[in-house]
Amino acid sequence: MLARMLLASTIATSSMAAAQSSEQVPESGEEIIVTGERVARPIRETPSSVSVTTAEMLEASSADRLDQILEATPNVQVGSGEEGPAIRGQDSTGVLRNLFAFLGGTRPRVTVQIDGRPSTYYEYVNSSAGLWDVERVEVFRSPQTTTQGRNAIGGAIFVETLDPTYDWQGRARMLVGDQATRQGSLALSGPIVADQLAFRVSGDLRLGKTASDLADAIPGADVRRDDYGLARVKLLFEPKSIPDARLETTYVHTRAQSPQFEAVLPPYRERRAAIPQVTNGVHRIDVDAVTTRLDYEPAGAVLSTATFSFGDLVVQRFGLPGLGRTRVDGTDYSAEGILRWKASTGISLISGVNYIATRQRQSIDITGLGIGTGGFRDRQESLGLFGEATVRPVPPLSLTLGIRYQRDRQRRVGQVGAPPTGIALDYDGLFDAWLPKASLTYELAPRTTAGVLVQRAYNPGGTSISLFRLAEDSFQPETLWNYELFFRTSFAGGRGTLAANLFKNDIADAQRQQLVTIILPNGNPLDTPEFANAPVARSKGLEAELGYRAGRRLSLAAGIGLLRTRVVETVLPNDPTLGKVFQRAPRFSASGMVDWNPVDPLRLSVQLTHQSGYFSDDANTPALRIEPSTIVNLRGSLDAGPVTIFAYARNVFDTFYLTYIFPSRLGTAGDPRELGIGLEARF
Repeated sequence: MLARMLLASTIATSSMAAAQSSEQVPESGEEIIVTGERVARPIRETPSSVSVTTAEMLEASSADRLDQILEATPNVQVGSGEEGPAIRGQDSTGVLRNLFAFLGGTRPRVTVQIDGRPSTYYEYVNSSAGLWDVERVEVFRSPQTTTQGRNAIGGAIFVETLDPTYDWQGRARMLVGDQATRQGSLALSGPIVADQLAFRVSGDLRLGKTASDLADAIPGADVRRDDYGLARVKLLFEPKSIPDARLETTYVHTRAQSPQFEAVLPPYRERRAAIPQVTNGVHRIDVDAVTTRLDYEPAGAVLSTATFSFGDLVVQRFGLPGLGRTRVDGTDYSAEGILRWKASTGISLISGVNYIATRQRQSIDITGLGIGTGGFRDRQESLGLFGEATVRPVPPLSLTLGIRYQRDRQRRVGQVGAPPTGIALDYDGLFDAWLPKASLTYELAPRTTAGVLVQRAYNPGGTSISLFRLAEDSFQPETLWNYELFFRTSFAGGRGTLAANLFKNDIADAQRQQLVTIILPNGNPLDTPEFANAPVARSKGLEAELGYRAGRRLSLAAGIGLLRTRVVETVLPNDPTLGKVFQRAPRFSASGMVDWNPVDPLRLSVQLTHQSGYFSDDANTPALRIEPSTIVNLRGSLDAGPVTIFAYARNVFDTFYLTYIFPSRLGTAGDPRELGIGLEARF
């Protein structure tokens, strides 16, 4: 079976626009380095399934938001817009979403880090993530709990922006496009003190409207606005008096506003929701964050890194009167210290400690549901201690053993409304886990490796509120054992690369909505859906990504994802999800790209993405099935010295496709054809 799947991955037309070739060689000829697992190493030495997008690849793909990168990543499904992506069928939003995530506090399955700071749930799920002035995006599909701690059972996403430089550099870009899109971006970098202190400032402002015609009856916000803005300042300090030290500090302010989701009603192709939707709203998010990273390498074999971050955010949700007007005032803190040691004998050690804390004050108005108004205070803390050792028992063999102790706590207190319809919550959850990890890598030939990865991952438990019982609705931690076979190679003198991961996840106590038995006040039992833990669930599949540079002027990339999921055991035997596949889990996904420079100064690129059909719910309701879709994007650019003129066409054939259908028959649709033109200057 493994041989057949790896052979298929070799000959298939696979991964994204240059963005998603897992080990594609960029024009510089340098091997792509992965840093998300605490140590910098080439992809061929990285057992985890990871897709890397460099700055050069971003330019070729014309992607300007993180969602556009994720859409073209095999075995990743982006969803309706009010949730995070599903990676290998695991909904990164977590079991709690929309109102229930607000009432109980969030419990996502994927962590997103930008320049070393873990983003909050609201930034990740309810806001855009721009890609201006970005150096690299890493999307890990393998679990990352052993390296990242909480909220990483489904993977991790890392975004690294460009660093300050000691020579003067500048870029400016302007573009206009369909859906009233207007975007202006600027970046400037240079020295303050020669070879010791440098700065980089960047700004990005994007204004637009939704592709769907949404009825607007929400006071205080325009439901059709889709806006995003960012300002970033980075300082790099490398004092000559301490030649082994490197200090970098980043301040960033972001502001975004967009609808909770772009609703469409039947007939869906008209892209209209003429009636205001009670479940929809507008999110406005303001974030200020500071991150500092210190690297110190006093001896050639030892490197120490300390990272500190602080974030302050205000999240407002505007809804129909009495139907979810909310406000969140929150702060987040993180501190991490890592020591890395590598001996001349080939032995390397990593040890570290990680602490993350969040504080939130929340208010909500759900008088329209007959409950009332109220608020919550939420405090979450996570502590992780981890270590990893790599040895080479014999020259072609490398063995890595790691372990992490993770401890998570959530304290949540508050109330909405007053008795008898009000709901009070007083929750104190404490969870911990030991998380081992082992990988064995064998070098089959120079630049060709294969091996096996085994690890345990976990996500802490949490709580929400049952609107049926008007009481606390808590769930326990979920765990999984992850098994992967991996293969990495480069060929044709380094011009071609292939990376493949075959995986299986055995999930215990999967956090899902389940049918459970409750006892009514009259003593009678009733089976009703609640947040709970499905005893057994499984997933398995394959990711394979191929990159090839046919010459100086032509690059090809391709990738596929195969996925099988199943809820094997449920709390009650009559649960409608028993034996069904996970929601938002396409069995097949693929993407491909051609980047062609036929003559100077012309550059053309074509990107294709495909997903097979999937269900919008775990019960696999036929009416909620999403049909397959294939999307083609084009980009062309013309260089004129320091100025580049470019044009793009996303979804060039204007393919209509749904991304999600709610039980009410409300749906969300993928973007229609979008044409745009822009100008970029370098100085």
